[in-house]
Amino acid sequence: METMKKIVLGIFAMGCVFLSDTDALAQSCWGTYVTDGDEIPCGDPMFPCCDVYNACNGTNSPCNNYDPDYSGTGGCDLSCTPIDSGVLFLLIGGAAFGGMMIMRRRQEALEVIKN
Repeated sequence: METMKKIVLGIFAMGCVFLSDTDALAQSCWGTYVTDGDEIPCGDPMFPCCDVYNACNGTNSPCNNYDPDYSGTGGCDLSCTPIDSGVLFLLIGGAAFGGMMIMRRRQEALEVIKN
């Protein structure tokens, strides 16, 4: 029983240490986004900040800026954004349609062999 108490206290202590360092965690960028020095801070009218809220350098990120490395997406690193439900629907629908076509082709091939 004493060993179980030590394990629980150890887990609790590690949780407290991890949660107490929120300032250090808040300063780090999200996901795989790493600043490399060519970012343009918010306020430049020629290069507006990334306005995608869940992008790695979006409005909710501590690294909200315009990054010319991602100029094709408006300066946003979109690797943190989830797949849009419409895109997911198209992917699943396309997979289902492709699977049906493969099965149909196999059935036609079997019918040719039988005849």
